[in-house]
Amino acid sequence: MINRPNWSGSLRLKLVLTFAATLLLSIASNLTFDFVTREWRKESFTGYQTSKQIVSEKLSLLEQELPQLQDPSKVNPLLTRESESGRLRIVLSDLQGNAVYRSDSVQDTRIDLYEIIYEQKDVVNNPAPGKEYTEMTPVLYRDQKLVLMVSGKLEAEQGYIYKNPPLYSVLIFFVFFLVVFYLLTYSKMREIQEMSKGVSLIAQGNLSIRLPVRSKDELGVLTSSINEMAGQLEEQMAKERLAEKTKSELITNISHDLRTPLTSIIGYLTVLMEHKEASGALKPYMQSALNKSNQLKKLIDDLFEYTRLASNQAAMEKQVIDLAGMLNQMIMEFIPLAERSDIVVQSTVPDHRVEASIDAGKIARAVDNLLTNALKFSVKPGIIDISLHADPEWATLSVANTGLDITKEQEEQLFDRFYKAEESRRDHTMPHGSGLGLSIARSIVQLHGGEIWLERNERHYEFRIRLPRKPEMP
Repeated sequence: MINRPNWSGSLRLKLVLTFAATLLLSIASNLTFDFVTREWRKESFTGYQTSKQIVSEKLSLLEQELPQLQDPSKVNPLLTRESESGRLRIVLSDLQGNAVYRSDSVQDTRIDLYEIIYEQKDVVNNPAPGKEYTEMTPVLYRDQKLVLMVSGKLEAEQGYIYKNPPLYSVLIFFVFFLVVFYLLTYSKMREIQEMSKGVSLIAQGNLSIRLPVRSKDELGVLTSSINEMAGQLEEQMAKERLAEKTKSELITNISHDLRTPLTSIIGYLTVLMEHKEASGALKPYMQSALNKSNQLKKLIDDLFEYTRLASNQAAMEKQVIDLAGMLNQMIMEFIPLAERSDIVVQSTVPDHRVEASIDAGKIARAVDNLLTNALKFSVKPGIIDISLHADPEWATLSVANTGLDITKEQEEQLFDRFYKAEESRRDHTMPHGSGLGLSIARSIVQLHGGEIWLERNERHYEFRIRLPRKPEMP
């Protein structure tokens, strides 16, 4: 009995930890890569951010202090003091551009607001050292609407930036993540591949294979279960093969033992039937006994032949023969028997030679079984069509007739051993069979490397045999 893995050996936990480790390692690898390659991505630039920031901060400071300054005489000193600390020009003008208050660094009494705004567009778009940068904001001082302007010279400052192409960081992280995840999960993927390959071999019938157990998690438990299953199947198959072999040997021995005394009985009955002193009153009984004995011999022969074919004990004596000629000869011998049962035989077997490498005796037995089957189950009066078609590789023989309808389940059992049709479908003028005719035919065809199958359209039945014409390569 295989125990389930505990949480510490859980595949789920391992996957979660693997994902977390992959994420952390990918981030670390990405940062390391970024640090190593930063010199390659380093670009210098000229900026004016400090100058602009001084102007912006001074503008915000004055905007907050002016409303608190009640004495107008102190405004100019405030502006002068703040301008000197940053080498700035500070003006408070009305909306017409008249300088109401100004720092000592400003000599103009009138300011062209439009010109300042227009010039600032050029400064913003094309900054350069020495250009005057100005920011302004409206203020309300002592109920008077004014404009506060702070100006300062731009001073260049050198710096560096580390540029990345679009999606560069995301792409690098994604690549690192995939590589790390592949490396961390490689052993598990190899374990799954080994399991898949092993299960495929087991499915093909190689039950002796055992998969290596490389972990104690769910995959390890599954691998152990597969090994246990394969072992049980192998043991069961060995028992079944032994039982089948024993059964085949028993049937073969019994069939052989029955044939010898039965042959003697048939011989004695034949002698009695031919003896001149045979009584007229007993002769019908003797004839019936002889017929039943011959029928029993046929059943025993079928059973013996099927057992030999199924156990691959039948020796194959292949030779190149004229398949068309053999079929035409069999049809000529079959026609009188068919006519007595009110059956017409139609043949489309070619007159020219159709050579094939086969065991003539066994193929003749398979074809005879198909003909007998068609004769038994044809609607009377009826027609049996026999045809042979050949190409360079294959020869296809078909035997077709019209019979009573059968179910899909019955159709699937036609080639099973000992399967017999229902009594309602049988021709009661024909002798009872063993239910081995089609099974023997299938075994013979398969031994030749061919195929046998049934094509049915309602009550029309067509059995086909497909045989290779050339001998199999050793």
